[in-house]
Parts: sequence; C-alpha cells; structure tokens
Amino acid sequence: MIFTMGSTAISRFSFLVMFPITEVSSLHVPFLRLHSLAKNQMTDKEVIETIDHLFQCSRCFDNYRTIRCKYLGSHD
Repeated sequence: MIFTMGSTAISRFSFLVMFPITEVSSLHVPFLRLHSLAKNQMTDKEVIETIDHLFQCSRCFDNYRTIRCKYLGSHD
C-alpha cells in the first residue's frame, strides 16, 4: 500500500512538471481581435493563441460569445 501511494505522488509530480499550471494573464483579448476570430480573419497561430486564452479566461470567452451572437447571428 505504501508503494502505491508513493507512485501516485510521483505520477502527480511528473504530470505537473510536464504540464505546468499557467497563470491567466491580466490582459484580456481586445474586441477587434475577438471579432476577427469570429469572422475567420486571423492566421492559424493567432487563432490558437486566442482560443488558448479563451479557455483560461471566462470574461474573454463571454465577450466572444456576445460578439458571435450579436454581430454574426450565431446561436449557441
């Protein structure tokens, strides 16, 4: 039983080393960039960076949903 607990702790530690917790930056995505994302007017790299931020920041995600619903007529 002690061996099992030790291997669990090592597994958790190695997971945190491989995938560190990233802090959500205090900067939010500008509305123009969110609008460009909704209209597919961004490069692949910009799309990936923006979507990554949307997964981490609920405020920016809500802003994106609002932009999609109001300006583009998309419904979730």
